[in-house]
Amino acid sequence: MRRRGLVPLVVLACGCSSSSAPGAAGDSGVQDSSVDSSPGMDSGPTDAGGVDAKSADGEAPDASDGGCMRAGGDGGCIVVLATNQNAPAGLAVDSQYVYWTLGETDGGVFRVPIGGGSVTTIAAAQPEPASVAVSPTRVYWINAGNNALMSAPLDGGLAAPLDHTITTPQYLVIDATNAYVTTGGGSVIAYPLGGAAPTVVVASGQQQPGALAVDDTTVYWADTAGASSILSAPKAGLPEGGAPTVLATGENQPFSIALDDTHVYWTAVGSGSVRAVPKTGVADGGSPAVLATGVNTPAGVAVDGVNVYFTSDTGAGAVLRVPLAGGTPSTFAAGQGYANTIALDPRNVYWVDFSSTGAVFQAGK
Repeated sequence: MRRRGLVPLVVLACGCSSSSAPGAAGDSGVQDSSVDSSPGMDSGPTDAGGVDAKSADGEAPDASDGGCMRAGGDGGCIVVLATNQNAPAGLAVDSQYVYWTLGETDGGVFRVPIGGGSVTTIAAAQPEPASVAVSPTRVYWINAGNNALMSAPLDGGLAAPLDHTITTPQYLVIDATNAYVTTGGGSVIAYPLGGAAPTVVVASGQQQPGALAVDDTTVYWADTAGASSILSAPKAGLPEGGAPTVLATGENQPFSIALDDTHVYWTAVGSGSVRAVPKTGVADGGSPAVLATGVNTPAGVAVDGVNVYFTSDTGAGAVLRVPLAGGTPSTFAAGQGYANTIALDPRNVYWVDFSSTGAVFQAGK
């Protein structure tokens, strides 16, 4: 079993109230990859109607439910999109496919149709691929093993670097024009998707910038060292001598980050909580909203117009959700091993089990 490491996330955007405790509105998605069995990989696709396998806790699916493992509440069947994956890490989704990376020394980037089907390899023999994102024409990812930012056509083809001199790339997100990367060198950098040299260093001199997200004008990220903060800066970069906006500080190992129209959401591993703050920050003397607490190692986070979905990747593992205003989390899917990276589209929830015999899952909301 691998220890959880650099596991990138998918950031989603949606509408929300501007009060200090987030409210509800509509949603829109961003981010995530294709596969023909690669060496050492059992794609194991299942029928889109349900899971023809044992449940994660070793019990057979409930026969009264038609052999379907069900997500909690009135969620749909849990569909196993790919099995026997060695620590699936990055995750992204577009209108047709689910994409992920396997962060091995000889890893790869893959995709499978939403609902299940044949797994296709987009790029093989990649050194420790991690965070992944998808545009209408290409897939982008970072290779931690050779400090590279890579891309390839959606249907597979020549994988080419946008840059292979990044100082320890950490996480990646994209918008219509740029790929934004946090680095072990303490920077947040924008790379044009067309492959030109980076033109904007959004921020530098950060201690340990990790997970990040973008909206139309701003880059948001978690700095996991020092004061352990949630920060933001304009996409165009800071003015000379300028400093990032500190939205929250003392956040005790912020791990994953997500956005809606008005708020930033994150998981705080050290405090076992899910938290939120307005994009403008909290008033002097104020504190972030605590949406859920007492969570065993919260990991990935994603948000729509109704709920915040997040994972717990220790013990039996689970996917949970809590209303935007906070409250007692409900279990969306139990027995999920090292449930980690999570993504949403308007109808479904997607997540990975980040273990040596991991899998990629889907369930209706």
